[in-house]
Amino acid sequence: MHILICDDDAAFGTRMAEYVAAYFAARSILVQTAVCTSAGQALETPELELYQLAFLDVDMPGVNGMVLGRQLKQKCPGLKLVYVSAYLEFALEGYTVNAYRYLLKRDIVHTLPSCLDDLLAELTDQRKILTVHHNRAATEIPLDQIYYLESDLRQINVYGDIPRQPICTYYGKIADLPQMLYENGFLQVSRSDVVNMKYVCGIRSYKMTLKNGVELSISRPGYAAIRSAYLEWKGQYVDE
Repeated sequence: MHILICDDDAAFGTRMAEYVAAYFAARSILVQTAVCTSAGQALETPELELYQLAFLDVDMPGVNGMVLGRQLKQKCPGLKLVYVSAYLEFALEGYTVNAYRYLLKRDIVHTLPSCLDDLLAELTDQRKILTVHHNRAATEIPLDQIYYLESDLRQINVYGDIPRQPICTYYGKIADLPQMLYENGFLQVSRSDVVNMKYVCGIRSYKMTLKNGVELSISRPGYAAIRSAYLEWKGQYVDE
């Protein structure tokens, strides 16, 4: 999960990143945070389209958080906005930009966990979870966080939005993956890769490109069927 934090108080922004990282680490969810101190810096964040959640200060010099929120929404319509400020008077205006919630800085330690609980429940369908077992421990991974699964000898690596960094690794085979994956938009594209089709942004010359920049090979015998499935999924034309 990618999370953007923008606050002109750099020390507070860093603390927010630490709070957020600790929350998700306790739930075995990998996150990538970008901490910015100005609207301009936030808008220039690399791969901004991958971000799902933004914590914005309201009262910043130059472009304030409300204006920044509108600009971010234009670039990322599905982005969830949470405003964080020292002043309650901005709360009403926050809802004019469809803010998910408004938090006061002085209460952040107490209010942030419940806010993240609600956001996580909304961002991921908790009924659609892949449960894997490794070293006598069970890990639950919401399907929305999985970009693809890749077999490596007798292990399965589960990858999310951070390229080439597995969410987890467990013993198993592609052939033994649960049918539930294929019923929820996953497709086997080669002998070793099963991909979440919602994260595919292009197919060309027996290659599939994912939204996080990862490129995977497509098996030649199944290329036509896979490309057809992609077109049906996306409902748009893709060049050869």
